[in-house]
Amino acid sequence: MNIKDRIEKIIEDYSFAVDEARVRNNIKRTYKGPSEATESPWTYVKDPFLLKVKGLVPYVECINKKLTDIRSRLKR
Repeated sequence: MNIKDRIEKIIEDYSFAVDEARVRNNIKRTYKGPSEATESPWTYVKDPFLLKVKGLVPYVECINKKLTDIRSRLKR
């Protein structure tokens, strides 16, 4: 599989995940209320590359929070 095909497959998988999450959120919003509509596209990704990205997201968020805390301490 060449790079172009791989990128197309990743985009297709993420697009499907976004659509699936949107549909499920609409259904939950209709029957359970807006507070229950919390489906994320990351729940529905299946591509191995996107699953690796999904696993790295909490790590990046943690580092970002720590850097923000350090910056706020230095400004004091």
